[in-house]
Amino acid sequence: MKKAIGFLVVLICFCNCSQKKETIEFITLNETQFNAKQFEMVNVEMMDSLKRVHDSCMGFSFNANAFLVGRVGFSIGSIVNKQSLKVVGTIADLGLTNIELISRFNVISKPCYDKRILHIPLKTLFGKDFTLDIPNTDEVLNKEINDAISAARDVETQFGSWTYVDIEEALKELLDTTKNANLSHYRGNLLDTSNMILTSMEGVTNVSFIITTEKDFSKSLQDLLKSKPSVLLSSSPVSQISIQLFYIDSNIFQITFNGFFPVAGKFMEAELK
Repeated sequence: MKKAIGFLVVLICFCNCSQKKETIEFITLNETQFNAKQFEMVNVEMMDSLKRVHDSCMGFSFNANAFLVGRVGFSIGSIVNKQSLKVVGTIADLGLTNIELISRFNVISKPCYDKRILHIPLKTLFGKDFTLDIPNTDEVLNKEINDAISAARDVETQFGSWTYVDIEEALKELLDTTKNANLSHYRGNLLDTSNMILTSMEGVTNVSFIITTEKDFSKSLQDLLKSKPSVLLSSSPVSQISIQLFYIDSNIFQITFNGFFPVAGKFMEAELK
């Protein structure tokens, strides 16, 4: 009897110990596995230029599969349907404070104030719907500044600090053993094979564009630019990025974006292994 009990104990222990626990693994998606066309950069030369600036500054190459400039609504940790691109989960769903989240992120940041001339229309970078709205200003002046942006071809650009953010390991640590209801719901969306997640992102903390026009600005617009007005994006009046205009000369002005300015990211799918 004792031998039988001993054998049973050993057998149970063997079964429990031999069970391999499944953990979350992230796999990078290629362009055929999701609606990648919505994240393409129209100008290949511009993408190559940005990549050279980034690699020179950071000292490593970022293998992104999505261009994020002008794409509103996608942030680090966003869970998105692969085809419709509908956001079905955000990092806020984890129920953690910003301090708790940031402390878990893998963040690399380097100041690299690189200047260069972009020989493409500025709207190629931001998208055709990019327009600025100067608060408390009449439509005539708003049209004049946006027409200048649309007509800009050779734009001097200065990039500030580049920042790389990665949350793969943080999510594995949080979700592999969780029994928390909020985390479990986020985990369920993450493991849904129809979804993908933005696990890493590259961006700049500030970027400035100096635009030169063929003709002088109107006296009214020159006076307005000298006041260094803060402006809004018409497509996103509430934004974490602050935008300011500066007067340089009668036909030259500067647009400065302050905040985290996403440039590229990596979408991955998650599975249990």
